[in-house]
Amino acid sequence: MSGSSAWAVSPGLGLVQLPGFYLGHDIQQGTLVPVLEAYRPTDSGVWAVYPHNRHLSAKVRLFVNFLADRFNR
Repeated sequence: MSGSSAWAVSPGLGLVQLPGFYLGHDIQQGTLVPVLEAYRPTDSGVWAVYPHNRHLSAKVRLFVNFLADRFNR
């Protein structure tokens, strides 16, 4: 349940790919079922999400650059 996987979400409405802990209750209840298990992503990622702004704060820019340097190794 802890790995990222695709899950059928709200029958008939589509799929979602999230870590299992986000969906724990629904997985335990059986309202969501795993699908496409053979196609699990093998990589993990870190995303820095911030509002687009021409005048990005120096602190935010520094932190994003730190993350990019740290996780691109």
